[in-house]
Amino acid sequence: MVAQGGTIVKYRADIDGLRAVAVLAVVVFHAFPAWMPGGFVGVDVFFVISGYLISGIIFSALQRGDFSLRDFYARRVRRIFPALAIVLASVYVAGWFLLFADRFAELGKHTAGGAGFVANFVLWRESGYFDGAADTKPLLHLWSLGVEEQFYLLWPLLAWAAWQRRVDLLALTIIVWLGSMYFNLDRIRRDLVGTFFAPHTRFWELMTGAAIAYVGVMPPRLRTTQWLVQHYERATQSEVARAIASVSGAALLALSVMIIDQARHFPGRWALMPVGGAALLIAAGPNAWINRHVLSRPIAVGIGLISYPLYLWHWPVLSMLRLAAGETPPAAVRLWAVAASIGLAWFTYRVIERPIRFGPRRAWMVATLCVSMAAIGGAGYFTYQHDGLWDRAVNRTDKSAFSAYYQAMRRTGIAVPYRTECDFMAPVTDTVRDRIADGCTTPGRNGTWFLWGDSHAQALSPAITALLPDGFALAQVATSSCRPSLGGTDRHVPGGRCDRANAYALEKIQALRPSVVVLVQNGAHSQTDWEALAQHVRGLGAGKVIVVGPVPMWSPSLPEVYINRYWGSGADHAAYGLVPGRAEDDETMRRRYADSETVAYVSIISRLCDSTGCLAVVPGSNPVQLMSFDASHLTPLGSRYVGDLLLRPVLRP
Repeated sequence: MVAQGGTIVKYRADIDGLRAVAVLAVVVFHAFPAWMPGGFVGVDVFFVISGYLISGIIFSALQRGDFSLRDFYARRVRRIFPALAIVLASVYVAGWFLLFADRFAELGKHTAGGAGFVANFVLWRESGYFDGAADTKPLLHLWSLGVEEQFYLLWPLLAWAAWQRRVDLLALTIIVWLGSMYFNLDRIRRDLVGTFFAPHTRFWELMTGAAIAYVGVMPPRLRTTQWLVQHYERATQSEVARAIASVSGAALLALSVMIIDQARHFPGRWALMPVGGAALLIAAGPNAWINRHVLSRPIAVGIGLISYPLYLWHWPVLSMLRLAAGETPPAAVRLWAVAASIGLAWFTYRVIERPIRFGPRRAWMVATLCVSMAAIGGAGYFTYQHDGLWDRAVNRTDKSAFSAYYQAMRRTGIAVPYRTECDFMAPVTDTVRDRIADGCTTPGRNGTWFLWGDSHAQALSPAITALLPDGFALAQVATSSCRPSLGGTDRHVPGGRCDRANAYALEKIQALRPSVVVLVQNGAHSQTDWEALAQHVRGLGAGKVIVVGPVPMWSPSLPEVYINRYWGSGADHAAYGLVPGRAEDDETMRRRYADSETVAYVSIISRLCDSTGCLAVVPGSNPVQLMSFDASHLTPLGSRYVGDLLLRPVLRP
């Protein structure tokens, strides 16, 4: 039951048409990102639609006096759980047969997060929605479902409590909208990833739909809100105003999917475009020209009806193909994947979702769905806790002689040689530490070397430790995802840990006055003014400053590339899957600091890479051991090899 222009209507075909626009935008973006760079804003359109429809149900029930939290959540379970359970179970089974243990462990974690509707928090701790590893996470898209369900755990309770106390719900809606928008605009300047995934920075999008729904259902209780409702109703009664709203909304959506891209600080103020476009189309009503002649067409309505299962299915299908192929599949394959997703969505809607949602409302059905979802989530969590069940058959194939080493290393961990106790992010809980271990910055009796950077600095710790002169200690402040800087450069990292880590590093450099400072980060070296940073560090009493360049990076990871493409070939270099741009970054750095008296630049790529690719296997290792255990982090043996080859001449000339 939804509202339009002061009256209650049972169904609006144009809303399903708008759903079709939203889901197709997301699907096209995931399958063919160059065609529609801003297609991910379809999720924001979904948020507005959901806020409108579900809030309309809540408001109508409150107005009638028969609102029940039990009935509300039972309807949500019947609506959300059936298709989600099928997709989660199917992806888990596919992962059982296809994925090596590390990927399967990650899938288990994401399955548990999806079943518990906290996928946004799980993914927030890992990385960004647009990072290089995103297309290897089959359940990445469930972050939006987490945000939506978190909203509907809170909003019905808040609306019901406010209604009982005769609080004007439109005023409450506006207050929540303003608060959420404040967090959105404030956090986007400091934490890009957190702002994307956090529920409180997204709630304003759902509240936009709620505000529209309110007008047709609830009587305003404040003079101010009465004035707002009267003007809204007067506008919606004008055919010209409805046409302008409809056309403007469509134009905003078209602009959104074309000019908003991954480089924008999103959501932030950019999200106003798709949210505003969706709001205008909904507010225009079903009789506005675009709503009636475009969005209400049977094909649009049909796609809208299957939009939820289509959203659930399309990304796992594309992502599993990416994992199986070890690369982005050809366009024709992706097109077939989209077609298969549509078929799966139609089957799910007709055979599973619709019968459960609209069939007899038996009491045992909701309980069964909840138990099933809990079981799926439990299986995922068990898989994550048990290292991806590494003794499955997929890990015992003829390609797994290396995999035995690989899985053993993953299972035993590399925390000791990498010294994760010197990381301001706790490695297990992913929480931000207030401090790191005192032993990380203990001086040696004869002197100190200082290692500062991100997780790639951690990866070089074994190399530098092996090169320490007698009586010297290695002080280390190496925090995941945090580039060494004077502050304020890592807004995409949650929790403010980078500012904390970098401030602490500078403080300890001033106290220890190390003879050598080694600066290491993952990439984007040429974007940093290393001269200025080195001069500041030397002004604190440090001696020689060494900047270590980027290491080669493979997508999705070196082990997966090597197992799928090079195993048994005897090749020690691998060109397939190399991430572009890093060699160019390294070349820029070599030219820029070739004659620098302040910075000693160490190029890794120029020594490890040639026309046949980049060194993938540690020379002389038997059995085969790879240089990196994932996309780019050096294994302990790979680290020591780089240290002997490249760092020894600089650190101990």
